[in-house]
Amino acid sequence: MSMIMHLAQSGSGRSSGTYPHYAVERPCRILVIGSQLKAKTRYQALLRHISIGGAMLDFNAAILLPKHFFLEIDGFSEEIGCAEVYRNGAELGVRFNMLLAQEFLRQLIRMQYASGL
Repeated sequence: MSMIMHLAQSGSGRSSGTYPHYAVERPCRILVIGSQLKAKTRYQALLRHISIGGAMLDFNAAILLPKHFFLEIDGFSEEIGCAEVYRNGAELGVRFNMLLAQEFLRQLIRMQYASGL
């Protein structure tokens, strides 16, 4: 699995960088918003690596995605805004629209270890 994730060029006034990432194996869903912000299409994926700035997912290579979508991780009700920055076969690298809170990441890692995976 490639470690390329959220390494896109930064926009104006925004510093680019890398963040410590953590290996996890957690089911998640990609939510695509339909026309007029009403309908959502949900696709299953598997979260493999995560940092406060982005993540690497295993995702069906045959499904085309828009540049921007939401990520929902099992065990959390939040929908995280994402942009696709890397795709190679089943690997999908995303950058989060906003940095995740450290507490969110800690809770995810605790849940990972508690599940024994």
